[in-house]
Amino acid sequence: MTAKKAQAQKTKTTKAIEAEKGEQLDLIDVHPKNAKPIIKLARAYKVAQAARQAALKEEVELKQKILELVKGAKLQPLEGGLIAFEYDGVEISIKPRDELLTVKDRAETE
Repeated sequence: MTAKKAQAQKTKTTKAIEAEKGEQLDLIDVHPKNAKPIIKLARAYKVAQAARQAALKEEVELKQKILELVKGAKLQPLEGGLIAFEYDGVEISIKPRDELLTVKDRAETE
């Protein structure tokens, strides 16, 4: 073993001894034995998370467009302020107070 390797090993051991209970060692020195599958899943999670965030952004934009069009139609609200209508097998209902939008497509439920 070379002097540099011996010093590096000694430094690792010293860090491990000096680490207080509950204190995590430097991340470069510490990883679980099953790190490869964890990292593989973590990368897949980040891809799924990015896709979900993109879908959520699109959903919010579409919801806003629907709300603007329905408000522009100046429909008479039902009792309690609910705006609801059905067209071409699609039910739309909006609670203006919370801008809760519900869309039911009968074709999807059959």
